[in-house]
Amino acid sequence: MALTVPVSAGYPVLGSTVTVKGANGASISAKGDASTGIASFTTSQVSSLGNPPYLVKSTGGKANGVTVPVSSDYYSIATATTGRVNVTPITHLLAVQATGATNLTGISNLFASGFTPAKAAALPPAILAARIHVANALKATNPLIDIGDVDPLTVIFVYGDSHDKFLDAIASTLASNLDATLDTIQMNVTAVAKNETPTPLISFQRLVVFGDSLSDGGAYTVWASGAASGANRFVGTTPLQMLAAAAPYGGKFTTNPGTVWVENLAATVGYDLKPANLMGGAQSSMDLSKFGCTTCTNYAQGGSRVALQPGIGNVGTTANPVNVAFPLAGFAGNAAGAPVAANPVLLGAALADYTVTNTFLGASTLPVTQQIDQHLASTYTTEGKFAATDLVIVLAGANDVFTQAGLAGAKAITGDAAGQAVATAASALVAQVARIKAAGAKNILVVGLPDMGVNPYAAANGAATAGALTYFSLNVFNPTLKAGLASSVSGVAYLDPVPLFSAVVAAPGAYGFTKVVDSTSSASALESAACGPNVIAQHAVGDSAASPSSLYCSVANSTLSIVGTLRALFADESYVFADGVHPTTKMHKVLTQYVREKMGDLFAASLAPAAP
Repeated sequence: MALTVPVSAGYPVLGSTVTVKGANGASISAKGDASTGIASFTTSQVSSLGNPPYLVKSTGGKANGVTVPVSSDYYSIATATTGRVNVTPITHLLAVQATGATNLTGISNLFASGFTPAKAAALPPAILAARIHVANALKATNPLIDIGDVDPLTVIFVYGDSHDKFLDAIASTLASNLDATLDTIQMNVTAVAKNETPTPLISFQRLVVFGDSLSDGGAYTVWASGAASGANRFVGTTPLQMLAAAAPYGGKFTTNPGTVWVENLAATVGYDLKPANLMGGAQSSMDLSKFGCTTCTNYAQGGSRVALQPGIGNVGTTANPVNVAFPLAGFAGNAAGAPVAANPVLLGAALADYTVTNTFLGASTLPVTQQIDQHLASTYTTEGKFAATDLVIVLAGANDVFTQAGLAGAKAITGDAAGQAVATAASALVAQVARIKAAGAKNILVVGLPDMGVNPYAAANGAATAGALTYFSLNVFNPTLKAGLASSVSGVAYLDPVPLFSAVVAAPGAYGFTKVVDSTSSASALESAACGPNVIAQHAVGDSAASPSSLYCSVANSTLSIVGTLRALFADESYVFADGVHPTTKMHKVLTQYVREKMGDLFAASLAPAAP
């Protein structure tokens, strides 16, 4: 075959009619393959068109089982008589810009009767300029669509690779914006070409996050920074200024002051995501929305469970100090995943007042249910609901797994009972996602649990502990969550993080890591964590010497006179784990990139109409 024409719009467009037209007025047509979406033309067919370049059009066909409407005809340009020429939404934008056709109607008219030898002769230099304008316009439209300097006309791509994901991101961007079409993005291409300001068409303009320590953006910074450094570091004129001043000393479950994955993701769309609350450690609780913060929409808190209170690290409140009898051990247990004592509180015997206004003696650990309550009651939501342009992220359940595995390990409950409790937590999370959906959220990303049996804590505590954590997370929680979402909550994107973490463990060097988990001994396993002992935190809050919490961990900073607690220089960028179970700053970056690569595909699928 002389010319092959793959047609794709995120999914291969199967059975479309592909027409190639020469400037001599001749045209040839072929049906795209029913399984690949590729149309093929012979040398003799192409020779009838005269000299290139040629205009290319795809009409009809089905993408993911859904018929492509006429309003989604796609165009492209073939610059040679042989080889590959793609037809995608990106090539469409390029073809319209290079030909000066302005929009879909314009290029349709040009294709029908206006493609002349003079037009063809002007195309080669125009194509080069159009490639730059399209790339810049797509990135300005949605930062997730950064095609770089690749040639969209000829780049070889397959389902699931980086270029295919750009097509997914275009589909999800259009689906998430009312009345938006490729012509809407085309206006941005025109604006870029004229050095005018393009209009962002981001699928989401605000992040709202619910969950636990993996997404916690610093809810415990007030007391954790003080416990980590031996002094009150919460200084400044406003809560956010104070938060920034305290953050380098501790407060997040990573290598501080590094950012966690949801913060990284928010930054890609220019949203300055901050914690919704500052609370815990006998400090007065602060709901930051009441201090004028409009981006304080990260409700995640370390230790939080899906629906039950208390979570790990919670020892009661001043309003109801029922747990004061239990030693305040900071977050050593949560960070290192230490066995959970089978006390009456965790077994559900205690009733306590865990409202946002209370002073929490340890960690506040507000469950996801209460986190959502708080958001719906906040002053900066859309009529007390979620906006259509919100990206709502839900990641929780790890602390339910730790809690139930700890109780079963302590023989307080049976393994079957623990498994049922984990499944109940997963089902409760499904109900909360449905609640979010009902409150107006359009873009919801639910993230499953990683393999909780693969980390320094699990390795240090032996095969039985690791096996139980793996089983509860991968064989109970995730399947229950995924099945529940599929059966009862439509239009929700589910992301499985297990493949990423498995890939990192299998080939850490490919991701820039030198240390994952050393299973030689219990001690070596715990020393696989980037964060070393913090003597100040040990005295202040009983932080573990053998397995210190990342909550009190910091990177050296000579300007702030921070010595730092990393076990090795640049461990925040070369180790996978910050402590027994939490990722380092670098691993959060890797997770962010993974999420970005998957999001377009996930949301395009979740927002697409059902196949007939």
